[in-house]
Amino acid sequence: MKLKHALTILFLMLSISIMQAQKIKIKKGIISVDGTACLSTDGDPINISFYDTNGEEIIFMKYLDTKRGENYMKITFLDQKLSLTSKSIIFTRKMLVRRLLSNKVIENCKLNPDKVERFILKFDENIEKEDININVSIDRN
Repeated sequence: MKLKHALTILFLMLSISIMQAQKIKIKKGIISVDGTACLSTDGDPINISFYDTNGEEIIFMKYLDTKRGENYMKITFLDQKLSLTSKSIIFTRKMLVRRLLSNKVIENCKLNPDKVERFILKFDENIEKEDININVSIDRN
């Protein structure tokens, strides 16, 4: 009987989380969230810009290599002049938008500057700082 109740609760929680998931679609540079055009994007596979509904560039995402040849990415929030680097999560356009939405960095199709710093704290791996420290220790030896 307890198993039946546990499965029912699990099913309800899963149903609620599925209902809250937002549908993100990217077509011809337009990023739609639940059918509403929210952002736009352009660039090549290595340098990607995200624009708000007014056409202002708000986020820049770039794929880079460390001095040791490892791949990582850098995401810069342009107006806030803040960035994060990550090699454990290689964001795609859609994945980045999904994470920005779920962390309320984007709300009602607008960037919430108060949430940017928290997002960076969660996902920044300080790859560039790490790479500089490794090069300094290599130079000393």
